[in-house]
Amino acid sequence: MRIKLFLLILFSFIFNQFSYAINKQKIVTLAPNLTEIVFALELEDQLVGNTFLCDFPKQAQSVYKVGQYNDPSLERILISGANVVLATEGNPVSKLNKLKSYGIKIIEVNPKIADDLPKIINNIAESLGAKKKGIELSRDIQKAINSLELRVKNKKSFLFVLQFNPIYSVSEETWLGDLFLKSGLKNIVGKSVIKYPIISTEFLLKNKPNIILVGAIKGKNEKESLAIQRENIKKIFGKDSEKIEVVLVPKDVLVRPGPRITEGIKFIEGL
Repeated sequence: MRIKLFLLILFSFIFNQFSYAINKQKIVTLAPNLTEIVFALELEDQLVGNTFLCDFPKQAQSVYKVGQYNDPSLERILISGANVVLATEGNPVSKLNKLKSYGIKIIEVNPKIADDLPKIINNIAESLGAKKKGIELSRDIQKAINSLELRVKNKKSFLFVLQFNPIYSVSEETWLGDLFLKSGLKNIVGKSVIKYPIISTEFLLKNKPNIILVGAIKGKNEKESLAIQRENIKKIFGKDSEKIEVVLVPKDVLVRPGPRITEGIKFIEGL
């Protein structure tokens, strides 16, 4: 096994040097939003690997899989022949450092506020040699963010439920929380030090929101998903749940910091 890994590393190093020499870029993406960015930059022909969660656009599903975003396989990344890896928060730092030591270029992005989104696309585009397309994409995203910030503020309170049992939500101290902040909507979680905190039933009963945003249930249609999520909310608030507006969030467009965030912003504007 060790001999096999050594030969893989040696082959990868030699191959990377050769690839750089002939200016041939081979990209692996370690998160769904990064895969979407590569496709939006029209560089999909250079994409040689991504994670099992990378499902959009449809073509991304047939790309060679290197593992989960929080546990990618070094061996599979080396087998892919990648000389560039796009990484983000949640990817294991120890493995990224290993890849760097093998001569693979690592481009790391980690948006902290909403205005970072166009910047990271610009940075990735420039690093990958697609500057013109990157400027176009980032301009569209910045325009959507500016529009959200300038519109008439919606003062309703909300809770974004990432999952039930336990209830995970999102604080204002994230790029997504910042996006909602720009809209004027009041996040009942506020500026929690923990980016994605677990919310107690006691807290919810004391801070009942006007709106609860929920995700679809896998294998269920919109109507079925809403019915299930309303039952989950009723278990918390009882009869008071009838006064709460429950809204189904469109799949992925609001939680992935990538080119489709413009669709997510339109969703926020419609609340």
